[in-house]
Formats: sequence, structure tokens, C-alpha cells
Amino acid sequence: MRTVICESCGIGITIADVVSERQMFCPKCGQPLSVMNEPTDGSQAGDQSDHKSSETAMSFERVEVPEDTMDMTPMVDVVFQLLIFFMMTAAFSLQKSLELPPSSPQDPTAQSMTLDELDNESDFIIVRIDYEDNITVDGEDAPSEQELLRKLKGAKSGALHEGEPPRTGLLVLADPDCHHETVVMVLDAGNAAGMERVRLATVEDTMF
Repeated sequence: MRTVICESCGIGITIADVVSERQMFCPKCGQPLSVMNEPTDGSQAGDQSDHKSSETAMSFERVEVPEDTMDMTPMVDVVFQLLIFFMMTAAFSLQKSLELPPSSPQDPTAQSMTLDELDNESDFIIVRIDYEDNITVDGEDAPSEQELLRKLKGAKSGALHEGEPPRTGLLVLADPDCHHETVVMVLDAGNAAGMERVRLATVEDTMF
């Protein structure tokens, strides 16, 4: 048996335990009474087991902490930085050289000669470079490197002008205001054409 208290008039009403959850009315004031089933021992045990299972489910696994190891990433970065630094400094130290045919002591042109003497030397083909980097070969324009090389090879073989003998010398007359790149290109073309004697002189544009 159990007792239910009416919230309206305050009297106690005794009811049997077998009464299931349902709505009853107070016999004095007629107000509805709510009858709730009391939890049984089995339900309490079930709640406790559920609580324990939830506690078990909430438990965290123990993770082993790895031993301390050295991180090699910063060291690799430093090595790459040093490698790039040395590569850049080595690139700035490179020096470009021009291969010019050596003069022979027995060659009469190896001695000091004036510009007029070289200009009148029949064995030399004359290439002039003005201040605008325009190139002429024996007075004929050479607008491209390919045309310059063709004319030099023709002079070397004697095929540039009909009836002229082969010429193995190259005289480059460059204006002081022309670009160094153009002078190097002419000298490289002379080496590619197989010129045996290469001379370089700087002259004013008024002498062209």
C-alpha cells in the first residue's frame, strides 16, 4: 500500500501498489490525482548498470607517448639555403673569355702596325661597327649574325667577291659608343669562320 497526498485539500489517500499509472480523483474535493509507479529494485539495478556501462564507455584509452626524436626539417632547410648561396656566389665569379688565335713571331703582322697599314693589308677583311651597332663587312651591310658569318666564311674561302684571293685575317673597327655585346658577337663569328689572325681597334665614327 502507498499514500498519495492531494495537492488541493491536503488529505492522504491510501491506494494499493498494484494500481498502475493512471489518473484518479480526490474523493473530498474532486481534484485529479496523478498516481506514479515507484521504481522497482530491478529498474534501479538496471539504471546502475547503465551508469556503469556509460562510465566504462567514457573511459579513455591510455596512449603511449613516443620518445623524443630530433626534427631534421630545420637542418635540411639550412643546407638548402647554404647550397643556394654558394651557387649564386659561384655564378657571379664566372668570367667569360674570348679565344683569339695567337700571333706567330715570324708573322710580319705580329709586329706593331698602324691602322692605315692594317686597312691596306690585302689579307685582312675589315668589319666595322658604328655607334648604332650597325655592322658592315668590306663596306657591305651585315644585318644579322648569320649574314655576318656567311660573309666571313666567303672571305676566308675567296668566294665573297669574284677574283679575290682568300683572306685569313679579321680586322674589327669598333666605335667607342657601340655595345660590347656586338663586338663579342663579331669576334665569335670570326672564330667560327676560322680566321687565323684577329685584330681589334677602337676608332671614332668619323673615320668610318
